[in-house]
Amino acid sequence: LQDALRPPVTIDTMRLYPWSDSWSGNGAMCQINSYPFDEGVGIWYTGTHSGSFRVEHSGTYAFRAEVCQAYNDNLPVLAVLLNGEEVLRFDVETVCKDSGVVEAELELEEGLHDLLLSKPDDEKFVCVNWLEFEGPLEADGSLPPGRAKLYGCDPEPVKEPSDSGLEESAEADLACAQDIVEDFVTEAWRRPVESDELDSVMAIFDQAYAGSQDVHDAIFYAMKRTLLSPWFLFRVELPILPDEAQSARLNPHELAVRLSYFLWSRHPDEELTALADDGTLLEDEVLTEQVRRMLADDRADALIDNFAEQWLGVRSLEGAAPDSGSYPDFDDSLRASMGEEMLALARRSLMEGRSMMELLTATETWVDERLGLHYGVPVDEPSWVAVPDRSGSGLLTTGGFLTGTSTPTRSSPVRRGYWVVTHLLCEEPPPPPDGVEQEFDESGESGSVQEQLESHRADPACAVCHDQLDPIGLALENFDGVGAWRDTYSDGADIEPSGTLPGVGSFSNVSELASGLVDDPRVERCMMQKAFTYGLGRATKAQDWPYLKEVEAQFRESGHRFATLVEALVLSEPFRSHRGEEP
Repeated sequence: LQDALRPPVTIDTMRLYPWSDSWSGNGAMCQINSYPFDEGVGIWYTGTHSGSFRVEHSGTYAFRAEVCQAYNDNLPVLAVLLNGEEVLRFDVETVCKDSGVVEAELELEEGLHDLLLSKPDDEKFVCVNWLEFEGPLEADGSLPPGRAKLYGCDPEPVKEPSDSGLEESAEADLACAQDIVEDFVTEAWRRPVESDELDSVMAIFDQAYAGSQDVHDAIFYAMKRTLLSPWFLFRVELPILPDEAQSARLNPHELAVRLSYFLWSRHPDEELTALADDGTLLEDEVLTEQVRRMLADDRADALIDNFAEQWLGVRSLEGAAPDSGSYPDFDDSLRASMGEEMLALARRSLMEGRSMMELLTATETWVDERLGLHYGVPVDEPSWVAVPDRSGSGLLTTGGFLTGTSTPTRSSPVRRGYWVVTHLLCEEPPPPPDGVEQEFDESGESGSVQEQLESHRADPACAVCHDQLDPIGLALENFDGVGAWRDTYSDGADIEPSGTLPGVGSFSNVSELASGLVDDPRVERCMMQKAFTYGLGRATKAQDWPYLKEVEAQFRESGHRFATLVEALVLSEPFRSHRGEEP
């Protein structure tokens, strides 16, 4: 906001006087009667004199200095240094009985600069009266970037006729300023504002304007007040009555906000706002058209950046810390490639009209040069390839998923199984009993991984979880803690990926496990629940399910297309209603 509300950039001149008190050095006052100026600073022999100045806008500046030399028997040199670096050097030709100006052009960055005048040779001295910087030379008086979006009119004082011609009004166009603030409040609060609400914001404007008489400064404070309001900081959805305990339909603007943050992670655009203004957004056909428009828009990439990242564990990968001693080849470049692979798989499965089940059954995956090296499939450029031992397993064999569900020093069948159960089956296993060791003994004294897991399942208190977690995790044990393929453990023991999972059946490898999960109705329902939770910002409740059964049926009949799931969710009663709370 501060950048957008700055005055237009125009060419300005800054004149500096090195003989003023703000400068320092071993220069002395020029006190020779023949000098053409009354005051100046003389820089003797190899002396220096320094000060500082501030540049408001980056750009090209004309530098000028009024200088002279005492005698005409040499050409003393004046050097100009900015921030310790010499940028200009002049031969001073004019003798001090005349006035001479040297000039050049400089590129200056916005901010504070240290300026030093130096006489690098030991020939006599030069006298400097003033220095100036004029610029930025390319300035054309245009408004700062962002101003056009915020200002629908010009609040600057206007020229009014008088006896002596046109004179500037003493006051800014306050009606225009109020229009600017009202437009901003309406957009920031994502709804029309009441007159008393606007008055409370304009009260801040009035105070700021009275204190500074700078209309842009006053608009800034009004906008700052707007952004500090709960109406901006929160997505507010109010029941019809303060103590209303029953569910009630959202008003058009609340629905527009909920939809826009679901699909775009941002406030509604002009088209969505206009439909909320006239109330037609509440109509099924209009709402469906908006869902399709918004999913086709580039801003729907936010679904991948936010929904897919949260659901599929990309953020777990960001926090993973593989031990450098155990995995010396893992680095941030590989981590970034792994994250890109997961997002590319999600984008293909969700946004390209495919079945969401391809998240688990994709026969190809996205690989760049770094990830291809890790997988043993060299590629020259990012491409979709079938990777041996990973084809047909989708997300479950991506390096990012496998790394994010491992410990720093080894793979973790329990963590991997827990992730699948909670993120793909939407079931939450109970916490382990007190006193139960949750990590493996890597010394080998407690037996192999399979043996340690079997001992957990032998305990009835542990079996209720491990019967479901362990088969999934063991099916993924051919992949180490950073997702690299292995046939055996480090001690030479064979890895046995086959197993039986309740509700899925028997499988011999991870690809068959993935196929079995796709056929499990829990996965289909979980995908719907994850989208519902992301879209509404809350978990499902018992009273939602009579409506969600129809959503699930439409999702299934479409071949598990994400676009159909989104449409059905948005048109459902829970999405279009305030949930109601007990008073």
